Amino acid sequence: MTWPQALYLGTRVPGHDDPLFSIWRLAWIAHALPGDPRHLFDANIFYPHTRTLAFSDAMLFEGIVAAPFFWARVNPVLIYNLMFLAGIVSSGAGMFVLARYLTGHIGAALVAAVVFTLAPYRIEHFIHLELQWTVWMPLTLWALHRAIDEGRMKFGVLTGLFLWLQIISCVYYGAFLGLIAGALALLLAVSQPRQAARAMIPLGCGALLAAVLTVPYALPYIANTHALGPRPAAEVAMFSAEWSSYVAAPYQNWLWGWTAWSQVGNERHLFPGVAGVVLAVFGLAWRPRRIVWIYGALTLLAVELSLGLNGTLYSWLFEHIFAFRGFRAPARFAILACCAMSVLAGFGFQYLRRALSGRPAQKFVLATALIAIGLESGSSPLILVAQPHAVPPVYRFLQTVTHSVIVEFPVDDYDPTYMFWSTYHWHSLVNGYSGYTPGSDVDTMGLMQTFPDDESVARLQEIGVRYILVHQAFYKAGEYSDLMSAAAARPELMPSGRYRDLVGGETQIFELRTRN
Repeated sequence: MTWPQALYLGTRVPGHDDPLFSIWRLAWIAHALPGDPRHLFDANIFYPHTRTLAFSDAMLFEGIVAAPFFWARVNPVLIYNLMFLAGIVSSGAGMFVLARYLTGHIGAALVAAVVFTLAPYRIEHFIHLELQWTVWMPLTLWALHRAIDEGRMKFGVLTGLFLWLQIISCVYYGAFLGLIAGALALLLAVSQPRQAARAMIPLGCGALLAAVLTVPYALPYIANTHALGPRPAAEVAMFSAEWSSYVAAPYQNWLWGWTAWSQVGNERHLFPGVAGVVLAVFGLAWRPRRIVWIYGALTLLAVELSLGLNGTLYSWLFEHIFAFRGFRAPARFAILACCAMSVLAGFGFQYLRRALSGRPAQKFVLATALIAIGLESGSSPLILVAQPHAVPPVYRFLQTVTHSVIVEFPVDDYDPTYMFWSTYHWHSLVNGYSGYTPGSDVDTMGLMQTFPDDESVARLQEIGVRYILVHQAFYKAGEYSDLMSAAAARPELMPSGRYRDLVGGETQIFELRTRN
């Protein structure tokens, strides 16, 4: 599914800005953890803004796991790729635990785990590290089932703990999982009132634990939403699914990629695969039917919520619950639909297995199901780009100076690259790339388009910039020479040397004189 990523774990990442952004997030957490945790979210981008790590998903769990490898100076590209694959593999393991508990059969659990592990949704989000970390979804549902079935405090607490781990792995998924877990608890309470009553206290303690642990993590996001405003409804609608999204596969899919053209826009290729759907349909015939109808209802609920502002339920949440105004992509509920459908697929395998008599026939069903799911999931060769990690001379220079504010040119198009390179020096950057972009930063970057005129230089002086880096390789020859001539005429810009960078050119550094 991810080939040839395994051949280039230390040298290549998916060809997009977001993998560099994710490496920067992982590296920032490793950099900030040994210091004052109160400033964890005050990352080094969009200077002079604060709480900038919370302009997007902070990926705290992934950052904590990756931190020891950064401290050991392991190659950041290797760390990223291993974290990416670990998210996918662990998600399958989590689904195996849930499906084995519900079906009582290893083969059924394996089928459910493969459906969840190889979901085409994952290739739609091949560039998003945090969206691969779904292990806590099935584990939360597993712990909730155990809490209701057994009424033990341990499983109530585990339900809350797993939910919190999903929140700090991916804020989107944590909030969305909370809704689906609540729906599951309600459905189980209706169908098993006696057991549910016994589980109220354990699950209440679990919910309290999740809330207490989440509040410190949520505060920067809440403050940013108040300061920056909610997501515009038009933007949320753009990242809301449509019913037709569920018959559109990612472009990269071998078998079904031709269906991608039916959907325009990102995050709308949500086809779950024929094999998984067929098995899930057979699962609805399983007896006793109570549990399969519950998971059928959860699948439909998650699909409806993924419709976002194109549907009913999410539109109500967006209108009435403040927290949901901060989410841009309701279509990501699709992974929870896949989670519930994977359970149904496990039951479907059980149904087919019982319908066929004889051990050879049962083995044939298992092999056929796994091969069919695997073939449908083929999406390689995926586009990967080389990402060198040696420290270039220009950033070795920055390692020798006191902490300063810097800006790198040209602005906008290469900001994720500058953020990745900032892991070599950790100076404060005026540049930035994230889920949110502050309005004042948009204004600043607008002024930088005419650098080095009076207004742009005055703005850089106003916000305290000390070093200006101009990357020759990112300009056309004539543009670069004109820019250097204009900069030479500015007395505020003092040349501080030319250094090689990572993209085969030179970087001119200027030191900016402050105003008298």
